[in-house]
Amino acid sequence: MDRTQLHSLLPHQGDALWLDALIDHDTHGIRGLSGWHHLDKLGEDASPALLFEAAAQLCAAHGALYGETDAIEMALVGKLSQLHLYPLTRRDEPLLVSARQEALSPTGALYAFAIHAGTQPLIDGKLLLVLVNA
Repeated sequence: MDRTQLHSLLPHQGDALWLDALIDHDTHGIRGLSGWHHLDKLGEDASPALLFEAAAQLCAAHGALYGETDAIEMALVGKLSQLHLYPLTRRDEPLLVSARQEALSPTGALYAFAIHAGTQPLIDGKLLLVLVNA
């Protein structure tokens, strides 16, 4: 799924969309691509930890693809935890973003996520999304 299709799946438009493509997904997890250019627009000193936004959008895409029949008005990042930032050696590799759903309730979803720069781990952690039903 490319950016055009992602725009129809997520409310994030233009520069607010930090995902460039979805690679694959199933009921338990999802993988996609992001790029350094999303972080670069925040300045040369922007921390790679801010790339959790791409992971949060990936989790929201998973929810949109596999959510329950109840309409979800929005998903908000309720908590970012167990964040681990690995030493960075290069900023020219594509960013592979992956997320695995660990728990789901009518009011929230917990995901474990990881971002790799090429084959090098860059960041991982857990995201709790708060689901607001329509």
